[in-house]
Amino acid sequence: MPRPTSKATPRSFNGFSGWRVELPGGRPVATPAVADGLVFVGGGYGSHEFYAFDAASGELAWQIHTKDDGPTAAVAIGGLVAFNTESCTLYVVEAATGRIVWERWLGDPLMAQPAVDAQHVYMAYPVREGGHRLGHRLACFMLHSGDPVWSAPIGHDIITAPIRHGDSLYVSTYDGRVHRFDAGTGKCLWVKDYRATSAPWVSGDRVLVSMRREGEDAPVEEVHAYHSGTGRRSGRKAYSSEKAAYLRSKRSSSEAARLDALDSSVGFASAPSAAKLHEVESLVGEYRVAGSWRYQGSRPVVSDDRCFLIVGDDLRCNSVSSEETIWHKIAGNEGAPSRRLVPPALANGKLFVTMLEGTVACLDQATGKDLWSCQVGENLEWSPAVQGGRIYLGTSGGGLVCVDTGDPANTGWPMWGGGPGHNGPSPAPATGATAVLSGTTLAH
Repeated sequence: MPRPTSKATPRSFNGFSGWRVELPGGRPVATPAVADGLVFVGGGYGSHEFYAFDAASGELAWQIHTKDDGPTAAVAIGGLVAFNTESCTLYVVEAATGRIVWERWLGDPLMAQPAVDAQHVYMAYPVREGGHRLGHRLACFMLHSGDPVWSAPIGHDIITAPIRHGDSLYVSTYDGRVHRFDAGTGKCLWVKDYRATSAPWVSGDRVLVSMRREGEDAPVEEVHAYHSGTGRRSGRKAYSSEKAAYLRSKRSSSEAARLDALDSSVGFASAPSAAKLHEVESLVGEYRVAGSWRYQGSRPVVSDDRCFLIVGDDLRCNSVSSEETIWHKIAGNEGAPSRRLVPPALANGKLFVTMLEGTVACLDQATGKDLWSCQVGENLEWSPAVQGGRIYLGTSGGGLVCVDTGDPANTGWPMWGGGPGHNGPSPAPATGATAVLSGTTLAH
C-alpha cells in the first residue's frame, strides 16, 4: 500500500508557517475536508489511496486502499466521511479510524462528488436503460447503512456536486440543465436548460448559476439568477465575461498532453461511452474524464447579501437583492485555455482565493481590499478549505499543503462548497423520508 513519500515537512510560505505532505504518484489532488482534528484527502486522480492526516501537524493518522481509482473531494459530517472514486464506488468511512462503514459500486465513470445531510448521501452515476441507451441516475442512500431511498433519472453526470438546501436538492448536469428535486422523495420539481457551466448556489428564493452562450468569435460565460420555486428568470442582469476561451475544447491546448496521460494511466485510452464526453466538451471544453473530474467552473458563492462571482477572470462582488456591483477585480488572464481562478472560500469576513499558478490570496469581503497573499510553489486547480486558522490545499502535482494564517478566527469553510451540502458551511437539515419510490431500482 503506497504511503506518503515523506512525512509532513515544515514549510514557510512568504512568512506564513505551514507544512506539506507529498502523496505518492504526483497526481492532481482535490479539495481536502477538515473535521474532528483531521484532514481527509484522496491520493488524486488515478490513486487507490485515501488518507487522514492530523490537521495541526500533518502526521498520517490512517489510510485505506480503495478497490477503484480516483478518490474525489470528501464530505465529513457526524463522525463519518463520504467520498467516491472516479471508477466507480461510493464509500462511507469512520472519520476517527478509516473503518469502512459501507461501500457501493455505482458505475464508471463517476465525475462528481457526493453531497450529504445528517441522514442521507446523494450521488449520481451512469446506467444503461432500455437496453443500450446510456443514461444517468441521481440517487439517495441512508448515510449510516447505505440502504437505497430513491433514485431519479437525469440526462448526464453532475457538474462537481449535488447541492443540498432546505428540503431540496439542486444539480447542474453536463448537458447544461439545472434540476430541482424534493430531497425526501426524489420527485423532480423542475428542470431547465440553461446551458449551465457550474453547480448552482441557492440564496433565499434565488438560484444563481453560471452559463454559456455563444459570442461572435468566442464563447461568453454569464451568471444569471433564477427563482428557486419555478426555475424562471429572477434577476434583471447578467454578468458576463468578455471572452471565455477556457470553455473551448482543450484538445489542442497546452493541457491536452497532460489530460491524455492522466486518462491513459487509468485505462481510458479512449473515453468510456458512459461519460458522454462529446456533450461535456461542447459545453465546458473538457474532453477527458480527468478534466471533467477536476472541473468546478465559475460557480457563484453567497454570504448574506453579497454574491462573489468569478466570471472569466473577473472577481466580482454583487448585491444579491439589488444586483448592483459593490467591487470587482480583474486577474488578467483573458484568452488563456484554463481559468486562473476557482470558486473561493469564505470565512471571517474574508475571501480566500487560489490561483492556477500557486498563489493563495486573502481579500476583505466588504471592500475587495487585498489583505495578503502567499505562494505555495505548485499549481492549484481546486478550491481551498479553511478551518481552525489554517488553509488546506490539494495541488496539481500530488501535494497536500497547509498554510497557517495565524488567525484562529479564519475558520468555517472546511470542505468544497463550505459544508456537506455544498451550499455554505451549515449542514442542510435532514428530511426524514425513508421510503423507496415505487418502481425505482438502483444499480448495485
